[in-house]
Amino acid sequence: MTTSNPRHNPSGLRVSRDQVLVAYATQMIARTQLSQDDFAQALSAQLHLLIPAKAVAVNVPDFEALARGNDTAAFLRASGAWLRRVGRWLSGEVEVPGWIEEAWVQALVGEFQERCLNELASRHGLTGARALQGSACPVGVFGQLVARLGQTVELGSEILADGKIDQGDLPLLPEFVDRLKAVEARCAELRTKAQNAMAANPTPAAAPVRAVRGR
Repeated sequence: MTTSNPRHNPSGLRVSRDQVLVAYATQMIARTQLSQDDFAQALSAQLHLLIPAKAVAVNVPDFEALARGNDTAAFLRASGAWLRRVGRWLSGEVEVPGWIEEAWVQALVGEFQERCLNELASRHGLTGARALQGSACPVGVFGQLVARLGQTVELGSEILADGKIDQGDLPLLPEFVDRLKAVEARCAELRTKAQNAMAANPTPAAAPVRAVRGR
């Protein structure tokens, strides 16, 4: 699903950044066991992790701290107020503010986070690759790449069964584009990891081999 694709927008207008964020969050809530409350709490946790001073300044509740305080009434009040606030963002009643975007994406899970990241990046002609942190496992990313390659090949084989991509393939193309972006992102992550390793451990240039003339 590519929300910015005109075929998914009856008006043909490019959707806004906050509409992309809302679309993937509402899909995640509808298609997984995660509730709106779960997403709201995950968003709160990410905001306190990424921008703690801002989170405190704009009254984002810290549910971990509230839970440690054993004040059930305070926890319920904060939870109710925050859930209503997030609900207004999810309903489109209030636009998602720019400072919340990174935490919002991080609060998504699995394919919903990946597709949202890819779509936001593609709006600027980029690939939604994330840098592998020191603790990240490149083997895991490679496994994701292999899985996504398999999915992409499977769908691509269906699309290219007649040897071309044309109007008859339109229903399948948004999903095909999403899968291709996912493969590109995993490739970019692994490439960056390999390049960083080479930069940190430069290999001495091999000594040139001198030709020995026969006597």
